[in-house]
Amino acid sequence: MEDIAFKKDETAYLIFACKKCQEYSYVKTTQKTKKCLRCGRTHQVRDVINDGEVVYGITEAVNAVKRKQNELATPEFRSGSDFVVATNCFAQPKSSVSALRNNDQEIDYKQKFSEMLLELSKLYKRFPEYMLEIMAENYGIPILELEVLIRNAKKSGMLIKNGNDDTYYKQK
Repeated sequence: MEDIAFKKDETAYLIFACKKCQEYSYVKTTQKTKKCLRCGRTHQVRDVINDGEVVYGITEAVNAVKRKQNELATPEFRSGSDFVVATNCFAQPKSSVSALRNNDQEIDYKQKFSEMLLELSKLYKRFPEYMLEIMAENYGIPILELEVLIRNAKKSGMLIKNGNDDTYYKQK
């Protein structure tokens, strides 16, 4: 009977960026061409071999592409903060959070929120509500406080909701 065993993949793969859209991709070094999955441009392997990095094994190739794409991502979309441990602010009821809050902390959150809106409006013309939540996490603003800040910003006209979809834009 034949012995069944796993054999380690030692195939050489080239990791390179598309010359049109800068999306990273991998290709076996023995192939002649590779089509970009994002924009559809066809690359000759012999032309991009000097611009890329060679790794061995499909697992290493996939991980290298993910790592390089993550380096290009904007900080708001990186997956580093997906698993954040909840603090006491999230576990406490809303009334106790407002009872513990002092004026300095409230002013600090308003300032952080204003800076956050300024940065978002520079990056994007319109942005969905989840972008506010992601940015608030990066700025250290609790979700309960964010809801109050968004409500106040909408009332004051600083933040405007765009019609039926859940996108916002900052009034200039």
